[in-house]
Amino acid sequence: MKSLQSLAMWFAGFIAVLATPVFGVTCSVSTIGVSLGTYIPNQTAATDSAGMVIIDCAKGALDALPTTVNYSVDISRGASLNYAPREMISGVNTLRYNLYRDASRISVWGDTTGGTSNVTAALQLQAPLGTVSGSHSVYGRIFAAQNAVPGAYSDVIIVTVNY
Repeated sequence: MKSLQSLAMWFAGFIAVLATPVFGVTCSVSTIGVSLGTYIPNQTAATDSAGMVIIDCAKGALDALPTTVNYSVDISRGASLNYAPREMISGVNTLRYNLYRDASRISVWGDTTGGTSNVTAALQLQAPLGTVSGSHSVYGRIFAAQNAVPGAYSDVIIVTVNY
């Protein structure tokens, strides 16, 4: 099993991608950041947004047989020491938030530790030199009723794809 990581600053949109070929298959990962917009201190409703993790895989020109690429997608804690909750930082100030696998924002997306779950999926590669993509929504939420100090808050999340 190989590991592929993308460093994503979910709140500012910076992405760096590292791809590792395995068994004649090359995969890459990219993200569309979760931009949570403006948070008003002590607001009574949570602030929600969504982003995406995209996995692209292809096989070499000499590999004519169909290939299944099984993979899992983990996302890091970011600057937090745990997943419940994650924290964005602005200087010494923090703003609690989390990232989820589901639109109902119940299943915290992590690395299967600390009560989190990850995403597992498979891509079917049929033709040589063709690329197949899998996309997975990431649902973000800033929790309500936080007395946040005004500032630009951000966190850096590492997306790891094992295949």
